[in-house]
Amino acid sequence: MLKNTPSDARNKLIQHLSPLVFSIDDDGVLTDLSCYSADFVINRKSVIGKLWKALVIESDRQSLESALRMAQQSQEPQQLQVSMQLNPSDPAIPLKCVITQTEQDGLLIAAQDLRPETNLRQQLVNAQNALERDYWITRQLEARYRRLLDMVSEGFLVIDDATGRVLEANAIAARLLNTQTDALIGKTFPTGLDEMAAAKLENMLRDARGMTGTISGSIKIDSDNTLSISIACLRQSGESRFLVRLHGAAAAQPDQSQVFAGAPDPIVVTDSNGYVLAANERFLSLADIATEEQAIGRRIDRWIGRSSVDVNVLLSNVTAESALQLYSSTLASETGTRQDIEISACKLEEGRSERLVLFIRDVSRRLPADHTIDSHLPRSIEQITSRVGRVPLKELVRESTDVIEALCIEAALKLTHDNRASAAELLGLSRQSLYTKLRRFDIGDGESVNDARA
Repeated sequence: MLKNTPSDARNKLIQHLSPLVFSIDDDGVLTDLSCYSADFVINRKSVIGKLWKALVIESDRQSLESALRMAQQSQEPQQLQVSMQLNPSDPAIPLKCVITQTEQDGLLIAAQDLRPETNLRQQLVNAQNALERDYWITRQLEARYRRLLDMVSEGFLVIDDATGRVLEANAIAARLLNTQTDALIGKTFPTGLDEMAAAKLENMLRDARGMTGTISGSIKIDSDNTLSISIACLRQSGESRFLVRLHGAAAAQPDQSQVFAGAPDPIVVTDSNGYVLAANERFLSLADIATEEQAIGRRIDRWIGRSSVDVNVLLSNVTAESALQLYSSTLASETGTRQDIEISACKLEEGRSERLVLFIRDVSRRLPADHTIDSHLPRSIEQITSRVGRVPLKELVRESTDVIEALCIEAALKLTHDNRASAAELLGLSRQSLYTKLRRFDIGDGESVNDARA
């Protein structure tokens, strides 16, 4: 189309549409440069006569050469985006180029500045990154806020002023109002109170709405219990929220000692250092302890653990957030008998004190899945390592050697189809030594038929 356009009209059209115009010959050498915008500062003498692709950053040169070749062959305009460094001391400028064949030999390249669009994209990326940071900060604040609500010893509620519904509530508040936390959230407040207490609480909410401070008072939830209540109104972003603090006697909780007493498995409660605070009847029976008083005040490693290391590992790995499950150990009774046990443990925090609850299960009568009647030695390294602490290291090393030796003999017998003369030769043993080891490890039942043939 540009070929049939008068030269002056074409130049005016290009000047109006493109602030930067390049002319290059068939060899790709820049022969002319026209700049119609004050946004570009270009030293014409430093660029004219150079290869145009030399001004383009290296990563864009391959796509540039392809576009130039297509423009010459197809006679159709080609579009591409490149970054050019027009001055050595300046950064590369992103350009949108349209390449077309001219009337004479050579190509005409009209370029538009993409810096405003690039800056806009960068601003969008920065805004997105800022949103991501704000999102994670909000998530962290919410996690700390919810954790704090669970840790405090008073009841807290967050109530929407417009709807009167409970938005947030901790477990203490639910107990004080004789309900469950999940059942409380979303309900209209006040809830769980009689008509007189509810009316008084509504008056306190109305008074708090018109004040910047805190309204305090008390209401009776029944004839024996009184709740102390503090209410503050918080206004943010055109919305109002009531922050309600409740303080009073929570509903009576079941006695832990009564719960543990009827448990089918042994249960022990210790302090953070492992000293026994309470133990149920099943534990006393398993450890052959006459009365609970004989156990209280003693460290639990007197009965539990292959050594004191077991209890130290147990104490260091149980936290308020992470319980310990199925920890293998042993229990030594007062009469000296030892039994294999599994321990699950959790930590309870009561104010500033910590308690450790150990749930113990006797597993000594379990039959391992890989146990066989004629098995006299451990059959794997896992079985050997599971005996660490119960058997001296010297004996474990001997057993490991015996296991490997027995497995090698069995493998040799399988390879030779139970021909013991060939198996002895394969193992580098005399026949008599092999027979001795077979009797020692109780492998086979005497000389085989294959031996007789040999």
